[in-house]
Amino acid sequence: MNYDDPPECLNNSQCREVIINAQVPLEWALPLYGYAMPFIVAMTLLTNSFIVLVLSQRYLRTPTNYVLLAMAVTELLTGLSCLPWLLYYYTFNGYKTDIQYGLSQLWCFSFPYMATICPSIFHTAAIWLTVYLAAQRYIYICMPKMVRNHCTIQRSKQAIIAICVCSLSIYAPEFFATYNNSYTLYNPRFNATRRVCLRIRTKFIQTVGNDIYYYSLYGIHTLLSHTLPCILLVCFTWKLISAISVADKRHAYLIARTATRKYTIESSETLEVDGAEKKGFKLKSRESFSESKRLQGLKQNTRMLIAVIILFLVTEIPAALIFSVHVSAVAFQITFIQRHYNVLNKLLIIRNVLIVMSYPFRFAIYCGMSQQFREVVRIMLTHRIFFPCSKRAHEILRSMHHGPHARLLQNNNVGGNNTLNEPTQFSDDRKYPYDLQLEEWSQSRMTSPRNSFLNAQSEVIMKVIQTTTPQFLLNGSD
Repeated sequence: MNYDDPPECLNNSQCREVIINAQVPLEWALPLYGYAMPFIVAMTLLTNSFIVLVLSQRYLRTPTNYVLLAMAVTELLTGLSCLPWLLYYYTFNGYKTDIQYGLSQLWCFSFPYMATICPSIFHTAAIWLTVYLAAQRYIYICMPKMVRNHCTIQRSKQAIIAICVCSLSIYAPEFFATYNNSYTLYNPRFNATRRVCLRIRTKFIQTVGNDIYYYSLYGIHTLLSHTLPCILLVCFTWKLISAISVADKRHAYLIARTATRKYTIESSETLEVDGAEKKGFKLKSRESFSESKRLQGLKQNTRMLIAVIILFLVTEIPAALIFSVHVSAVAFQITFIQRHYNVLNKLLIIRNVLIVMSYPFRFAIYCGMSQQFREVVRIMLTHRIFFPCSKRAHEILRSMHHGPHARLLQNNNVGGNNTLNEPTQFSDDRKYPYDLQLEEWSQSRMTSPRNSFLNAQSEVIMKVIQTTTPQFLLNGSD
């Protein structure tokens, strides 16, 4: 009978046994983590991969879209980083092996990284990217003079890198403070051996001090990963909603005022009229219409991003409260809460599931509130999934990447400062040559029954996405 000698850390209280079922109630974790979470993560993988593919298109590279792209990637990694552990332990009954024989060395060592540390790093990055998105949109709406200096692609890239590095730094101490190791120990009471997973404190935590380390660590997590981002998001969202409301009232007032004028001519071209006839007429040039449309696109983009931020807050505020109460109960030894500690553990499970569950809804928001996003999704469904070998489809895709629309964006993107086209990026309904080619090609494909069926499939998919999107998100869509 082979077994290990008891490690010295057991004698000086520098390690403890990891009992997972004591921390995570099995009756709640098994259905939610074992069956619901793999399905939710699979949906997140599907929707966020589509978002990444769409926003990676060359003609959609704008400061805001870079942030949305980074958010999609970090949210996807949040779900994928914990999926191997959830599949092993809950879906494929690894908990039975743990109860009977104990965790193997591999799963004992990787458990804290897959279950807690890595998902927390990616989720914290997603939180602060959302805060940066709100701040960027606040500059667009409320401080337009600062747009050219602060809302550029280069600034967005720098902010994304800084946020990712800071998120890693917040949780970096956990890589050096403790580690897990598996030992096969002999139990004389049962005259049997069993694998025991121990969490061992390193010299780093012994030097700093156990209480100081954990109070500081969880205090920083509570403040920087939950409380402060939620406060900033609430403030920015309130400011944006107020600014949009004021802009809508001003727009309605100007429309009403214009309608009362007796002689108004709206023209996209220069009109030739006599000097006497010019009196009482208001001529609107093509530029004024373009400016109005750009402003309308900016407002529509902001509404869509406000919906994204509100969806984030709906799940993040309860999650922040649950985490804060959990930390406070341990730090301040609150007896009432400690008596109901099992309830807190159940709430933490629900919190984690709700956070990941909110990720696929962003795809519905983009499809419900952005006509251009819907068009790109439809093109990708039709050309790259249903008709991947079509020569005509590849020609249209090339024209999308190198056509007038792409050149227009590139011309305004000298030095990585694409700000002019940002307001209309998700709401520009102008038709370019590839749009006309797409319509012509789609009509030609309808002649075959098989192609008609596949085209209908893509239309059905988009219809399902739009009909399942909450009605309040569709109001005012472009």
